[in-house]
Amino acid sequence: MTVNPLAIWAPVFAMMALVLVVAYLTFRERVRQFKALRVHPQKVSTRSEFAATLKDTRCADNFSNLFETPVMFYVACTGLYVTQTVSIGALVLACVYVLLRVGHSVVHCGRNVVFTRFKFFAASMLVLLGLWLVWGLTLLHVI
Repeated sequence: MTVNPLAIWAPVFAMMALVLVVAYLTFRERVRQFKALRVHPQKVSTRSEFAATLKDTRCADNFSNLFETPVMFYVACTGLYVTQTVSIGALVLACVYVLLRVGHSVVHCGRNVVFTRFKFFAASMLVLLGLWLVWGLTLLHVI
């Protein structure tokens, strides 16, 4: 089934919204901790100083995570659009990937239960692999 190629940008914009929400939460938490601990921002100018000084780095850690494996998601979505191979399957996988990353971020920025967070991460990686497989097979005209 053919899909309007522009539809692939919806999950991309949703991921961008997630990044902005986590960026806001990270900023809010840093300001709160800087004030509570009376720490001047210059005292934590590196990641190691930041982690050693501040008590809660969950949101900052999650923000960094959003620039790791999701890069492969952005490449796949851009590639699907450029090659005009957006299918309903690819679109569904892209949306599921975003939902799983939202779940991962909620857990990571919230109670941070590592095993639950890992389940979201592992599921998102399988979906991302599926997205790449669908794209690759489509390019090869197998599906």
